[in-house]
Amino acid sequence: MKKFFLKNLKILFIAVTLLVTIMLGILLGLILVYQKGFPQIRNLEDINPVLMTTVYDDQNAPIKEFAIEKRIIVKSTEIPASLKKAIIAAEDNQFYSHWGINFRGFVRAVGGVLLRKKWGGGSSITQQLARGLFLTPEFSISRKLQEMLLAIQIEKKYTKDQILTFYCNKIFLGGSIYGIEAAARYYFGKTVKEINLAEAALIAGIVPNPNGIYAVFKRPENVHKRRNYVLLKMLLLKSISDKEYQEALTVKLPEKPSDAGNESLADYFTEDTRKYLEAKYGDNLLYKGGLKVFTTLNGEMQRWAEDALREGLRTLDKRQGWRSSRLFNLPENKLNINKYRLPAWENAKIEPGQIIEGVVLEVSRTRAIVRIAGFAGELRAAEAQWTKKTLTRLLKVGDVALFKILAVDKGKAKLDLGLEQEPEVDGALLAVDNKSGEIKAMVGGYAFQKSKFNRAIQALRQTGSTFKPIIYTAALEHGFSPATIIQDEPFSYIDEWSGELWEPRNHKGDYLGPMTLRRGLEQSRNVVTSRILQDITPQVGVTYAKKFGISSDLKPFMSLGLGAFEVTLQEMVEAFTVFANYGMRVESYFVRSIRDLNNNIIEENFPERKQVIEKETAFIMNYLLQGVVQSGTGWRARVLPAPVGGKTGTSNDFTDAWFIGFTPTLTVGVWVGFDQKKSLGQEQTGSVAAAPIFVKFMENYLAKYPETNKFRIPSGIYMIDIDKYTGKLVSPDCLYPFSEAFLPGTEPLEFCNEEEHQKIFNYYQTETESTDD
Repeated sequence: MKKFFLKNLKILFIAVTLLVTIMLGILLGLILVYQKGFPQIRNLEDINPVLMTTVYDDQNAPIKEFAIEKRIIVKSTEIPASLKKAIIAAEDNQFYSHWGINFRGFVRAVGGVLLRKKWGGGSSITQQLARGLFLTPEFSISRKLQEMLLAIQIEKKYTKDQILTFYCNKIFLGGSIYGIEAAARYYFGKTVKEINLAEAALIAGIVPNPNGIYAVFKRPENVHKRRNYVLLKMLLLKSISDKEYQEALTVKLPEKPSDAGNESLADYFTEDTRKYLEAKYGDNLLYKGGLKVFTTLNGEMQRWAEDALREGLRTLDKRQGWRSSRLFNLPENKLNINKYRLPAWENAKIEPGQIIEGVVLEVSRTRAIVRIAGFAGELRAAEAQWTKKTLTRLLKVGDVALFKILAVDKGKAKLDLGLEQEPEVDGALLAVDNKSGEIKAMVGGYAFQKSKFNRAIQALRQTGSTFKPIIYTAALEHGFSPATIIQDEPFSYIDEWSGELWEPRNHKGDYLGPMTLRRGLEQSRNVVTSRILQDITPQVGVTYAKKFGISSDLKPFMSLGLGAFEVTLQEMVEAFTVFANYGMRVESYFVRSIRDLNNNIIEENFPERKQVIEKETAFIMNYLLQGVVQSGTGWRARVLPAPVGGKTGTSNDFTDAWFIGFTPTLTVGVWVGFDQKKSLGQEQTGSVAAAPIFVKFMENYLAKYPETNKFRIPSGIYMIDIDKYTGKLVSPDCLYPFSEAFLPGTEPLEFCNEEEHQKIFNYYQTETESTDD
């Protein structure tokens, strides 16, 4: 009897609740008409949602997003029918029949609360939209009343399809993901138009609590049940067929975000872009304004640059020897070597070329067995030879070390490994398009996560001999020619500008006597450069540096010619574009245009060019710098299948290593060094430490973009056959005939002879030129 009474009491209660709710609805409708105290709906389309700013490369591919809420607006036509049906089934199956308030759902929710049952929420899709747009999420009677009134107003003004589209673009779907398009990309790596039925059901299913019980990657069991529940509701509502239902049930859930494991690209470049946007447009527009930022960066070239720099720095670091004498050891920290999973393994790519941490399971003099994720790796002694130590001295069981994956056998879950270490040395690479000044690649260091300091544009470092071409340019415009003879011999004097005794020395402390200006540059002879600067004066050298766009602080001291003053890599790369551009300097830039959320252009940038030296002078310098590659310290770039000019540079004590080179289309600069100024090691010159990085990058670039153009000879240039060593007109007795470029009136008038040959050091010996600087 008691059970019968309670059962009928529940039925009576529900009936009364339903009646009261209907009456309340009528009352609310009346209030809507007459009450002026509640918020009024105007145009939802005029409400600007929080939208993320997207940064694109030069092919309009997205490379970075800045956002508080990651959201991408889509149109109704871009939302698949399966997703619309899934959302309606999951959230409001009376959506197309009610006028803003789902009273059946409301009664169910009220009854569930009173009877302590989980009968679902009571807000319609329109109510949820109203709450998200106009109200705070905290529950209160007044807020609920406002929510219902706003929902009715929205329904009066907009069609059901418009409301559903607003809702799909507004809903929160976990983390910083808002809206169905961002969710589709995050969870499935595809646009919302491309998702399948099971994926649509998942998105719809997690709406109630995407960061809690329906967190896709933290609570997969809950999400799986919820997704299948949504699919069942769709089946019962006849939104899908039984076959579609059964097929969707078999689809696996995503295991990780679509971008997990993907190495971020161009971190230094995008951070520089972020700073620029923040300074010019402010935080609000940057993180909430939905800007589209179209940059100059080429994604492919950027990856080549990052790979080349990292490989070069690792190679240089290995020459310094093994440093990791004390590795983290799992047993010493009471961790099981067979069970503990290293954080680095999460979302890691197991493929050749990847560098990743591993756990040493066994070690002998000939090999070590290493555990990496679910793979067993073998490190042979030969792959650790660079350390000059045996494996048993390097590693012990349980050590966590860094390894490079050389080969992968996924069938047997086996790896071939090489031993690595994290470089202490750092570096930078900057690639600029010669004609436009667009920055095509920028790498500011070995690892952005380790240091956000952008060495490509922020680091002031001594340039060494890379500064010499500016001095040689000034010389050409002050009466010198490539054939001018300069004495490479000891000299000293008091620097009248600094008041100090000046005794320039060549890299190896040797002297070669009289030599042409060309050979002085090709072999990077410090004494030759110093004599040139003494002749034209350091003040002229500073003036020309300013012409080339060097804005860093320079003093008119004799040490200027040897790169003693600190300049950024960006300044030097921009300066070298002058040689490739026939005297035209282009200012580098990284943003092509910016559009607002309505696709209006709010900023557009164009190349800024300025003729800073005569085109004939620029060609001669270009030709001289090609000689540096063909016959001098830049010889490593000789292998490249293109006309290449360039210059090495090394500062005192091998602290900084540089190489800046150019082809007809591109100028690329590389700097290598420590943040705290210390030696890179004996003989770690620009030729040894920096040039190989340039070559590696350019090999990839030229394979994809072969140079079809050559440097043309301007009409004001005379090409004359001379003897390269004496600088005189060539004769039958000359051993080194060479076609040289001259400005009119600077060409030699005398032929070389035996007497001239005798003046040149080792003229009759086999030509051996210096290959380091």
